[in-house]
Amino acid sequence: MRRLSYTINLGHFRKIKKKIVPTLFTEHQFDLIVKKFSGKKFSLSEKNEFSRTISRKMKALNAVLGKEERDIFIYGKEKILAKRLPPAASYLKKYSRKFKNKPVILAGSFLHSESYNDIDIFVVSKYEKEEYIEGKFHISYLSPEVYNSVFFESLRQICISNRRINEFKFSETANLDTFISLYQELCNDLSSNPNAVKSTLREFLIQGAFISKRPIPDSLELKKQLDSILNLKKPFALIKLIFVSSTVLGEDRKKAILTMKTMIISYEDIITEYKQHKSYYLEIIGAFKEVIAIES
Repeated sequence: MRRLSYTINLGHFRKIKKKIVPTLFTEHQFDLIVKKFSGKKFSLSEKNEFSRTISRKMKALNAVLGKEERDIFIYGKEKILAKRLPPAASYLKKYSRKFKNKPVILAGSFLHSESYNDIDIFVVSKYEKEEYIEGKFHISYLSPEVYNSVFFESLRQICISNRRINEFKFSETANLDTFISLYQELCNDLSSNPNAVKSTLREFLIQGAFISKRPIPDSLELKKQLDSILNLKKPFALIKLIFVSSTVLGEDRKKAILTMKTMIISYEDIITEYKQHKSYYLEIIGAFKEVIAIES
């Protein structure tokens, strides 16, 4: 399919439907445009139809209206350091040229913090590729499905993009098993894999907000939370508190108790096999027991 290097405001597009259907587009073509810019997958016939007729018509309309095909969209501008916007825009244009016709997003601490480690560049692509470092830039690839994720809901709040992304609404479902797995992974990283702690903790905090139905934190809020937790002498105590409170606030009482009891039994079996790590496993179990105590 011929790629579009611009996007549309779906909310506005739906409002003007009566003005453009059937004058510019048929009802079916209108539905295909909505499907395209909602990030949904096309069938082969839909791809061919969009490429042959709709894509060309939309490009022609943009040319008539004199619109730029590759604009820069800024999100969370009030939280971005003013001095960072000019270089950020320049970097975005550079990588938009490098990754031609692909959505590119620049995000992270570079935009809102005086100190930063690197500049995060995210490229949305259907092809899976390894992330890599290029000078001061950290290049990561995201699949199109990311638009439906809670991760993207956090990312897009403070970023600049070569596509309009504010109309995407995530459809990911909060999952207690996912949150428990992150808690376990984070406990392991704290004890034996310190280089991975920041990444795991960031995801843990996002999922904690999600499962407890609190607002999803943006990258600046996450940075403040990360710094506060990791500056503690004993961060595990606060992490356990976040796990317990998020689970209690977000989950059905019976489901939470049943899941926690299952986890406790599982860890008790592990302890019998790995007695040398008993104290570590008991610390993890402590959070499960607290959930049961509060919910009972």
